[in-house]
Amino acid sequence: MLLRASSEQEGLNYDLNAVTSLSRDPGVPHGEMLRRLAEAAIQGDWLGLAELRPHAEQVMGAQQVVDALTVAAAFNGITRVADATGIPLDDNTAQTTQDMRADTGITQFSYQAKSARYD
Repeated sequence: MLLRASSEQEGLNYDLNAVTSLSRDPGVPHGEMLRRLAEAAIQGDWLGLAELRPHAEQVMGAQQVVDALTVAAAFNGITRVADATGIPLDDNTAQTTQDMRADTGITQFSYQAKSARYD
């Protein structure tokens, strides 16, 4: 939601559907590298991540790699805690993100399928 709002404010055109479609370019600088880092971290592919990090640091810089992995870990953890405890989206977030979640296909993920409250 924030990426969509900030991209509109800055006059940029990010493709949020790239989140669920590997064939799409999100329009974010280093988007493919960011995707690969996030996927390796979230999937627990520690060997793959160890191999990817030096290349990512050359392309993006060490601090950006650390920042990207920190954000991926934080979002992954927040989602897992919310799912494990059954915390639903608040009404405002559910309402304001309904179209974006449907457009990107996020509602197809198994954690989303557990509850019809999101739609």
